[in-house]
Amino acid sequence: MVGDIISPGNLTKNLIRDLTKDVIKYLTEYNAMLRDYTGSELYAVEFELINFNEKAASTRIYPKSMMLVPGTYKECESLMLALKPETGYLNVHKSSQSINDISKLFFEVEEYANHPDLDTNETTHVYNLFAQRFSKKLYGELLEEKWNKKLIGLSESLPTDKEQLDTYSKLKSRIEINLHKKPLELNFTEIDFDKIKNPFEGKTALEHLKFSITEPSAGFVAEKTLKLGSNLLNLANFGTIDEFQDKLTFYILNKLKNIKLITQDNWEENKIISLVGKHIEGIKTQFEKLNASCQDFLTSGVKGNLDEILIKLKDFLEESLQNDDIDLKEIYQILKNFIKRIITEKANIRANFLESSFNYFSELIKRSFETILNNLPQYLLNIRLKNLIQRLALNLKQKFEKEEKPVRLLGNKFIDELKEYLLRTIKIYSLFPKNEIKFDKHIIQKNFSRLIINHLDDFFKNVNLGIKEIISFAEINLKEGLNQINSHISNFKKFSGEIHFLLSYILRYSTINRFLKDIPDKEISDPVSFSTKFHRFLEKRLAGINLEWKSLILDWIKDYAKLFFKLDMNRNWTLFEIYTDFINYLEEKEIKARDTDNFVSFLDTFISNIDDREEKHNLIRLYEQYKYFSGIKTEFPKYLRKKIEEEISTFNIEWETGYKFILISPDNNENSYYEYLKENELKYFSDLIPIPSSLILRHQFTHEELDLFKGDLFQVFTFKYWGEGNIAFNLSDNFKKVYREWIKEL
Repeated sequence: MVGDIISPGNLTKNLIRDLTKDVIKYLTEYNAMLRDYTGSELYAVEFELINFNEKAASTRIYPKSMMLVPGTYKECESLMLALKPETGYLNVHKSSQSINDISKLFFEVEEYANHPDLDTNETTHVYNLFAQRFSKKLYGELLEEKWNKKLIGLSESLPTDKEQLDTYSKLKSRIEINLHKKPLELNFTEIDFDKIKNPFEGKTALEHLKFSITEPSAGFVAEKTLKLGSNLLNLANFGTIDEFQDKLTFYILNKLKNIKLITQDNWEENKIISLVGKHIEGIKTQFEKLNASCQDFLTSGVKGNLDEILIKLKDFLEESLQNDDIDLKEIYQILKNFIKRIITEKANIRANFLESSFNYFSELIKRSFETILNNLPQYLLNIRLKNLIQRLALNLKQKFEKEEKPVRLLGNKFIDELKEYLLRTIKIYSLFPKNEIKFDKHIIQKNFSRLIINHLDDFFKNVNLGIKEIISFAEINLKEGLNQINSHISNFKKFSGEIHFLLSYILRYSTINRFLKDIPDKEISDPVSFSTKFHRFLEKRLAGINLEWKSLILDWIKDYAKLFFKLDMNRNWTLFEIYTDFINYLEEKEIKARDTDNFVSFLDTFISNIDDREEKHNLIRLYEQYKYFSGIKTEFPKYLRKKIEEEISTFNIEWETGYKFILISPDNNENSYYEYLKENELKYFSDLIPIPSSLILRHQFTHEELDLFKGDLFQVFTFKYWGEGNIAFNLSDNFKKVYREWIKEL
């Protein structure tokens, strides 16, 4: 496994290897999910890169698009992860072919490198050389726009163009963007499917079912694509770190770390800013002396190869700076590695040849000082606000300490969610403009309280109690006989989650599509024959799954057949009609089953089938308690909100000074200033959010299915981000264009 990265940052070979492994790991996991849920693998995916920092977007140049395109040849797999200045202009079929060609070339390299005269290190060296060469080839083709789509008016019909596709599913949702988490976390909320007219008719509609993606599976794939984009951008961001600016920033912070006044336990923000500024001036003076000595070296007339000149530079600096308080050993090592990276001509050079390197290094030092000073107020404010949120959460949890266990646990659950919500909110809505931060207790308290109150309505939209929570409340008064029904209570708490999982299991490609392909069409003539055969099929598949409520799903399938026992069976059903009706039936059953009010009826039916009198008696008591507490789903959020509002109204910001200002942490503590700078400043793409714009999947045919198609079957997800957290996508395919319908007639 080898790879190469072309980026503005300077990356070590070890880091390149680790990043390559991570990209391949993410792709492998993603493809495994796709095969299970869709019967496909990734052909190409493109993300639109949205900048949430409008000020930075107006002063810096950022990529607008990120693409992942895999390729393969026999056992050799390759991939390209690229960031581009625009979206939608790439002909992914051309780029895919280029990467397939690279895979073929690499396959030939592998055959050569397996030569018995080469040891493991030599083989790896050969692989790395060709990985670098091939990545430059792909980079060149991307820069030369060889993969771009043809201009409007020129003929070029691609199998994934809009004109070649039929849309058969639509989804809209909201996106929750967690900017405070690294890597960035994106989640769908409030997913809604739009029912649209089926674009397929007759036998084509029936055959399309066998290769289509169900709506729940499409939603799941879209969610996993959000996660893939976040992980890929996080990896790409590593490639933007300038290794030497990173080392210089660390060096300066390490010098500051040794100043006790800065890192003492009791501190105030304004004092910290003043002290850091004062001591940075001292460190600047040392670097100015270093720079002056470097400039003097340029006129020394020293000549030779690069290594010889660097040794003489070291001797020169040691002599000229011997009376100054400079950690020359460490800073010289950074300077030496920087020069060796910058200068390509190694032999017969003079000292003055290093001038441009010294000037560039001096600019890096200057930029490091500016980065440290300019970001310090915002960092200190973030630390202050994080501690305030933490203390607010602790205060709220203390209010629930004397409550019954279910109330306390539920309260703590939603308080933790409030904490995450507030951490996300302060990342989006700052209390102050970046250059107007004031560390004034009263102003911060006023702005902090206002921020929370203004967003409580939004937070409580997602505070919902389900069956599990109401069952927990119902337990409270069941002191006697509780042990006898503990297993039932545990299973009831799993009910909602297991039912949702089982429905997704049924509707994924590896289950429902496999059933449709395995059962001859002529064996299914009506809903009864369909449900009977599917029940047998699913019963075998569920046998190896250890879930308590799988029998309920099987009962639903039997109940579906019963709906048609007394109906007029002379109706001519198509398999498409049966399938559509059956899927709608299951989705409605799941929604009703997970409804807290409908669960009362389920409990009643469940208890009626219990034979043991004492067990039945205790379950009836649970049933009564459940009905009694069912109103808690509306009352508890009101109760929780009242507690929060009371705490906010009396919340007094104690100007805490009992926590440490961490400049550098040996365990990469995310709260240290160095990690903050690394994530928010040194990584160039930290302000970008990857939103999918296009996802193309290629179906993985079995050997028997190949003859049914005259080309690749593509499933295409087309996303549209509307801003303000709203997104929609269409799911289309080119089934009509590539399916040989006449073959089925033979």
